[in-house]
Amino acid sequence: MAMIAVVAISCFKDEKYDTLMRIAIYSQNVSDDPIMKADCDIESYAFNVALKDAWEVKTWEDALERRITNVDRPAETLTTPDVVGTYDPLSEYQVTMQLTSPVVFMVVVDKTNKIYAYREYEVGLNLPEVLTHLHMYAWRKTGSANGWTVVNPFPDEAREPLVPKEDDTELEQQ
Repeated sequence: MAMIAVVAISCFKDEKYDTLMRIAIYSQNVSDDPIMKADCDIESYAFNVALKDAWEVKTWEDALERRITNVDRPAETLTTPDVVGTYDPLSEYQVTMQLTSPVVFMVVVDKTNKIYAYREYEVGLNLPEVLTHLHMYAWRKTGSANGWTVVNPFPDEAREPLVPKEDDTELEQQ
């Protein structure tokens, strides 16, 4: 009988949504640049949302103002994130966000290179940490990978390479 009580008690663990989302961000400003770990002005935030709803960031200004819009009901917007992430450019995973809701809509804004990314994410029960990658290529107009939608609202803007090219005349003089 005692064995049954032990088994029954162990089945009732605390189930909770409390996941540390860690995001490694990589950048590429021009197509022949090497892909590098982002070292720029990054902002991140997340909203707790319902699974049945679809959300988007409609404009660059919305990304900066932390505003998301319901795809099916465009008059419905959210402007106060439930989570604001932290950014540490020296960390392997530069962005961290503590997620405590079953479904979140996450946004990452690269203010330096004027691009942003967003995605909906279903948080797992009793999942302490998730490590993921986000590639933000400023030379592309839009793209999607690993669940992220990346938007470049200024696709025709000239971009400087992240790694300066060596000048041929300097090489000849050495």
